[in-house]
Amino acid sequence: MKNKKHVTKSPCGFLFSPKHKQKPHAKSPKPQKHDGHHEKCPSPKPGDEAKVSASDCTSANLEVVGNQLEVPVIDTPVALAEIELATNVEAHIKLPTPAKEIKNIRKNVYLTQCKAVPSLRGPEFVSLFVSGFIHKNIQYTDGSGYIRDYSVDVPIHCNQTVALENPTDFAFPSIKNTVLERRELAKDKHGANRCAHSQINFEFFNEPIKCKLLASFINEVDLLKDFDKWGRFDKITEKMEVVLFLKLLQTQQVALDADDDDDNGFTGLTAKARYQQLRGSFE
Repeated sequence: MKNKKHVTKSPCGFLFSPKHKQKPHAKSPKPQKHDGHHEKCPSPKPGDEAKVSASDCTSANLEVVGNQLEVPVIDTPVALAEIELATNVEAHIKLPTPAKEIKNIRKNVYLTQCKAVPSLRGPEFVSLFVSGFIHKNIQYTDGSGYIRDYSVDVPIHCNQTVALENPTDFAFPSIKNTVLERRELAKDKHGANRCAHSQINFEFFNEPIKCKLLASFINEVDLLKDFDKWGRFDKITEKMEVVLFLKLLQTQQVALDADDDDDNGFTGLTAKARYQQLRGSFE
């Protein structure tokens, strides 16, 4: 007798086999983002390049016209002075190994500080503080046929008050130690309000004086010392005259129009004059 397949009857009268049970509806897959999408505008695809046999150009000179300024002034670096600064240096150098003969000494000047401070003598003077070193590369032979190389730095210092060709801008000092305090009256009118406090101080930002090394000159004499029985030495005493050529610059407001008769319709206060006016009202 053949096995009968088990058939289940649904409440609505439909027959179905267990093998064909209805599966729950699967969730629809989320739309995937395309990795190739981006917000930037794509560049055009290059086309085929044509061969060019000739391509001529023409030129014409046009008139150079500047803007007409209502107040013809500019902020520009102004050369205050070009200075020749001389210093004498005596240095003692100890070689790492005894030397038979000096072949060559190469010298380069480097400044680590070149600071110009406005002098109390007036805007036509600055106190100059210069320091740096002379990098020396000494090449010598020790008698073995080989050339040895030794590098050493010789410090240099020089402080000097120098005169200027163009004066510096007037340096406005700022009040730091003295604070102007403004107090309010308390609600009971019997004293100062302890919960309210205000103060006034002044701060003006001056343009710094910059220093530029233009050239250097070294006049040198080398004295060889501490010889051994083979005629080799390991100490050098150098006496040098070092001359530095420096340029001092400061950014200043410069008038382009040298005619003082025309006021250009500008009669207001400058920033410096207004600062001085405000400060004077509290002194």
